[in-house]
Amino acid sequence: MAKVCPYCRSTVLRTDRGLQDLGKVADLANTPSLIAVGDQGTLSNRPFEVLGRVQLDYGAGPWDEYYVAFDYGQAWGWLAFAQGHWYVTNKVEGLGIPPLNALSIEMDVPLGQAGTFRVAEIKSAHVASAEGELPGAITVGAPRYYADCYGQNNGFATLDYGDNSGAYEVFIGWVFAETQMQVTQLGERTQQKVKLDQIKCPNCGGDIPSLSGERAERVGCPYCGAVSDIAAQQVIAQQQAAMQMPEIPIGSHGTFEGLEYICIAYMRRSTDFDGETFSWEEYCLWSQSVGYRWLVKDETSWMWVVDANLAELDLGGMPQQVGWGGRYFTLRNQNYARLDYVLGELFWKAQLGETSQVMDFVNGTDVLSREVIEGGEVKWTYSTQVPWAVLAQSFGLPVDGPGGRFQGASGGAMIAAGGGGNTGCSSTLVLVFIVSIILIICMLGACGSCAGGGGGGYSSGSSYRGGSGVYYGGK
Repeated sequence: MAKVCPYCRSTVLRTDRGLQDLGKVADLANTPSLIAVGDQGTLSNRPFEVLGRVQLDYGAGPWDEYYVAFDYGQAWGWLAFAQGHWYVTNKVEGLGIPPLNALSIEMDVPLGQAGTFRVAEIKSAHVASAEGELPGAITVGAPRYYADCYGQNNGFATLDYGDNSGAYEVFIGWVFAETQMQVTQLGERTQQKVKLDQIKCPNCGGDIPSLSGERAERVGCPYCGAVSDIAAQQVIAQQQAAMQMPEIPIGSHGTFEGLEYICIAYMRRSTDFDGETFSWEEYCLWSQSVGYRWLVKDETSWMWVVDANLAELDLGGMPQQVGWGGRYFTLRNQNYARLDYVLGELFWKAQLGETSQVMDFVNGTDVLSREVIEGGEVKWTYSTQVPWAVLAQSFGLPVDGPGGRFQGASGGAMIAAGGGGNTGCSSTLVLVFIVSIILIICMLGACGSCAGGGGGGYSSGSSYRGGSGVYYGGK
């Protein structure tokens, strides 16, 4: 057992031969977190106490892993929040695993009675700092090679190869919803970690509403366009300030599939194909009940996007076909996607210009997407079409607003929100529309001098898109 002194930052290792001073550790980086050393709580009604924390960094900035005692010291494990998900794992002894150089993403690894897990990420990091009580010696700067894997029923495992000298450890657990954990904040928190309602832009000083608490890593300022690391309060990129409102305003609250979401971010991404650039828009939504979801708007439709468990996919037909949920999806396209623009809060350390390899597999209008991120990581998502009228009703937006205009009847006012069959409402709208056209024709005929006058159908004052800057807050 090791302990980091909170005053001098020295690490002391306790062995059967006494105490050993391992030297000092660096100061902890201010990272986003919802728990702290000293906190107590329950996870699925199982009591725990947070004993220690290790900060690791693979080059893009540190993240935290917390050492916890379960059942009043009867068992021990690790908690972590990363990439928008919560994880809990326990060390499992006696399992054989492949050597690190034999691993590849999407490879199946049997882990005894826990079942087979599929590799989603292969990376290396180094120990940046630590605090509290930990199960063994911590050496700052020491490398850590690891592979993260997913299993059936939200299973999760980490294959920890240490410094890749031959020894390894296996940790097995699961991904859980934040609502399964209740925390009593007893541990000391720095001033920076107090939950704030505002994020101050380090570039222009503007106050940006904090929409997802201490869960975000990066923020795109709606006033000056700067992209900043929230914890470090450092600008990492400059981009053009927002010229128009996203069609679902950042800060909007909406209810979808029975859950309340808040729109926390807007992104533009693009790809190059045959000498042309094609772009699309992505909206990040957050709900405490289920975490993060996405809405994607391309040229013809809106798509509702959720994570697909890598372990549940049938990859036997790759790269031409993928099976999932008893259905098979056929390859439609593959290319590289680039992040061009961002506003609001993102839960990963996003970089403008970052690219990932993307493959889309289709079954009707449904899409399975595979995204391989530079550095050895793969993610799968499942997308279904959703009419703009449903989204407009969910977020309290105009049904005939900009989100629905490009879709025609498939996404506009002629479809009852929710897909219902309220034909009386549709007939009334049609009748009102016809009467309006007749009145306009009559007025034009009565006043010929108006025929060549005013501008288009939407003036700068009435256009829903209009305005300069991004609207934060509410409906």
